[in-house]
Amino acid sequence: MMSLIQKTIVTIAALILLGCGPTAEQLIDVKAAAERQTRGELLLDIREADDYKEFHAPNTTNIPMGRLSLRLAELEPYKSKPIMVIDHAEQRAPRAFEVLQKAGFSQVVVVKGGMAEWKKAGLPIEKLDMQAQPE
Repeated sequence: MMSLIQKTIVTIAALILLGCGPTAEQLIDVKAAAERQTRGELLLDIREADDYKEFHAPNTTNIPMGRLSLRLAELEPYKSKPIMVIDHAEQRAPRAFEVLQKAGFSQVVVVKGGMAEWKKAGLPIEKLDMQAQPE
């Protein structure tokens, strides 16, 4: 049984989490993301390198979520430009959204459904040759 203090902590944590992450206006569907990408907007794939190699949207930038905070300088040219964050199934993208927003990136959105939805929608994907890629 949880004590009153534990219940209070859980309630506060839940409220904090509810206030984080993208709002409905900061989510876009995969077809809108593909269209915006053709206009030159950055599609940032935050999946691990092995998942990225397996398949990804063409012309994406891959920075795994675990390294995002360390590699923010690479995204500096996009500080005031649109960045669309995509992961596998929209599990980690909201966290990446928060990291980017806290770092001062002002036009960040999350792609709803991630690469799973992208692939399901029949949008273009690429695969990398596992042998030819340097580590």
